[in-house]
Amino acid sequence: MKKLTVLTAGLLLGALALPAQEQVLKDAERALKGGQTPAQVIEIITPAFSDPATANNAQTYVIPGKALFKDYDELYALKQFNKLPENGDATMVNDLLEGYNYFVKALPLDTVTDAKGKVKTKYSKEIVSTVAGHFTDFNGAALAAWDLKDYNKAYDAWEIFLTLPSNPVFGPKVNNVPADTVMAEVRFNQALAAWQADELQKSLDSFMKAKAAGYNKKQLYDYAIAVATGLKNDDAVYALASEAEPIYGKEDPNYLGFIINHYLQKQDFDKAFTTIDQAIAANPDNAQYYVVKGILYDNQKNPAEAKAMFEKAIAIDANNSMALYNYGRALCEEAYALSDSAPTSPAESEKFFNEKIVPLFKQAADYLEKAWNIDNNNTDALRYLENVYYNLHDENMVQDVKGRLAM
Repeated sequence: MKKLTVLTAGLLLGALALPAQEQVLKDAERALKGGQTPAQVIEIITPAFSDPATANNAQTYVIPGKALFKDYDELYALKQFNKLPENGDATMVNDLLEGYNYFVKALPLDTVTDAKGKVKTKYSKEIVSTVAGHFTDFNGAALAAWDLKDYNKAYDAWEIFLTLPSNPVFGPKVNNVPADTVMAEVRFNQALAAWQADELQKSLDSFMKAKAAGYNKKQLYDYAIAVATGLKNDDAVYALASEAEPIYGKEDPNYLGFIINHYLQKQDFDKAFTTIDQAIAANPDNAQYYVVKGILYDNQKNPAEAKAMFEKAIAIDANNSMALYNYGRALCEEAYALSDSAPTSPAESEKFFNEKIVPLFKQAADYLEKAWNIDNNNTDALRYLENVYYNLHDENMVQDVKGRLAM
């Protein structure tokens, strides 16, 4: 009898312990039904997330998920009447994203085995219906997060919006899916959000997905190349520029520049010259191509040919800032080289400077000033100008250039 009594007591203790372990779920569900806020519901249920008896229970995550979606729906209704409370948009974004995350965590845990051993689900139908029913809301949440400058959440909301239709669980219940062209544009916007959040790899991945989905506007190539450059991913820059050049090369020679720069980094000068020569043959009136070829000659330590290319570019387009800058720079470098071979006697040196070097510096100043006036962001032109005016003993202009550099 003593053994039986002890055993019975143990069973009673076990029976009493089970409700205590799950009491937190009941309290949280009661709070949900009582209209308490998601934050209050989550505060109540938080111990269940780490309790071994409830951590793998679908209901543990269904309750906060339902609270968040319920709050979202109530705020959405208020928004239709312009009665959204302060920070309402931010709350709606959080509700939708957090509610989704809780439901996704609940889904794989939602299994109930009946007396016959048959596995059934208890919450999955409601979860799928709720998430799919809010499909377009995820796009709205992304746009709201963008306006709030919360770019990481904009990215996350767009990721859900973009992937729900192809999700094997949610997809069959998703309606009103936009056309592929629209979804490709949304993917492009997602890439911009990641870029704004300084998540460069995510941004590049999204740009590539947008392109694969058919979005091939010029801005995609330009932005994707900028991001790939930030990642120091030369192969991606080269691939994007190679794809963009046949489409947009006539209006923007920078793609060719990226391609040639790729060859330069690999020290493949033959391919670099072949590529630029082919471009010039196809479009001999494109001034920028001659600028690129001049830079190639610079890399080959051939300043005379480089200068000739920059001069050719100016002859085609007198307002090409890069041609003007590089020609002015070439004149400066020519003056520096001449000064190294100047006579050593003071009298002869002064005569040599005035007759040979001063004209080069004055000519360089004209080109560099024009280059800077066209492109005020070209601080390299200003640095050359500061040195030019210093050599010309023009203190007023030296100070003027320093002032421009300080702006």
